[in-house]
Amino acid sequence: MTLPLPLLTASASRAQDDRRGRRHPRGTRSRAAHRSGSRQRMALTGLAAVLSAAACAGPTDTAPPGTTPPPVPITARPLDLTRYVPAPCSMVPVALTERLGLTRREERHENVLIGAGTQAQCRISAAPPLTGVAELRLYPASRPLPLLTGVTPAPTPTSVGAYPAAQWILSTGRDGSATSCHSIVDVAPGQGFSVLVNGPAGEAIEKSCARARHLAESILAGLLT
Repeated sequence: MTLPLPLLTASASRAQDDRRGRRHPRGTRSRAAHRSGSRQRMALTGLAAVLSAAACAGPTDTAPPGTTPPPVPITARPLDLTRYVPAPCSMVPVALTERLGLTRREERHENVLIGAGTQAQCRISAAPPLTGVAELRLYPASRPLPLLTGVTPAPTPTSVGAYPAAQWILSTGRDGSATSCHSIVDVAPGQGFSVLVNGPAGEAIEKSCARARHLAESILAGLLT
C-alpha cells in the first residue's frame, strides 16, 4: 500500500527544514543527517505497514459492543395467555398457594416491565403477620426474557419444562432485607409470565428461588392441561 503523496511530501519538507535549521559540530553533520534520514524512513515504513494492515483487514466474528443476542427459540407448543388477563389469579391453583401459606389474593393490571405492553398481575400473600408474598405477572403482548438483556444483576438462563426461562435474584436478603427471586418463562414468540417470591428476612435465597420455580412449574403444568 502506498501512502498518500501529500503526507510524504509534508514529512520530507519538514525533515529538510529541520536539517537546514540545525547547526551540527564539524565532523558530525553527515552522520547525524544519515541517522535522521534512517529514522524517518523507518517511521514512514512502519506507518505504511499499519495503514496497509488496517485497509486489508476483513470482518471478524466478534459481535460489536452493545448488540443484543437473539432470544432462545421456543420449540415447545406455544401457549396463549390472553384469556387470563382479565382475571390473572385464575392461573394460580388455590390448593397450591394454600399449601405455601399464601391465602390472600389481589389482582392488578399495571405495566411493571417497561416495553412489554399490556400486563396483569396476581399478588398472593400470607395473612398478617406477613411472612411471604408471591406475585404472578402475565405478559400477553411480549416475551419478557429478551427485555431483560443487559440488566444488573443479570438473570441466570435456565428452563422450566420445555420452555426457555431464567432465574433473576433481586435481593439475597443477606443485608437483613426480604429476599426476592423471579422465575421468568417465555411460552410463545410474543408471550410469557413470571413468578416473583419475596421471602422473610433471614430466609435463604435458595429457598425463595425454589418456591418461585415450584410455582412457575405448577402454573405451566396447568396451562398445558
